[in-house]
Amino acid sequence: MKFKGTLRAPRIDLTGYRAALHEQLSQAIIEAAHEWLDGTVVALIPEWSGASISTFYHLARAVGFSLTAGTAGVAPDRRSEGRRAGDGGLEIDRSKGTYHFHYATTLEHLIYNEFNNANITPDPGLFYRLKQPGPYQFQEAGAKAFRQFAQKVRLPDPRRHIKAVRIKVS
Repeated sequence: MKFKGTLRAPRIDLTGYRAALHEQLSQAIIEAAHEWLDGTVVALIPEWSGASISTFYHLARAVGFSLTAGTAGVAPDRRSEGRRAGDGGLEIDRSKGTYHFHYATTLEHLIYNEFNNANITPDPGLFYRLKQPGPYQFQEAGAKAFRQFAQKVRLPDPRRHIKAVRIKVS
């Protein structure tokens, strides 16, 4: 006995889903970097010579974050020193499915103030009392801001990329 018929089978549009996934995760990592920058440099790093804030310049520029570093009153302008000491950026590898941002600094007084109150245990290079002494703990604050944002990120709904295809059986 022979049966004839048409079946409908689900097929996922992997190309379409991967494109939606890439678009959503690319936007999410940029927004996560904005949250991280808000929770670190904007909230915690004081402005004096502009050096510390300027270390965040490369990351801010990579993700389109408006970051203004100025100098306070009689302070020397050390923004270029901060940019040279800082590193940061966005790393997206669509084929591997990795979406990262990074920040690093070699600015010694920022590193020192991250973990120490320089008014109590002064850095040898400190020449005056700080108005906003550390410890800044901006790495911890940034991680917290990132995690809070990341908890809200959702992957695209795969149901939008499921197509029904007809299969004739004869």
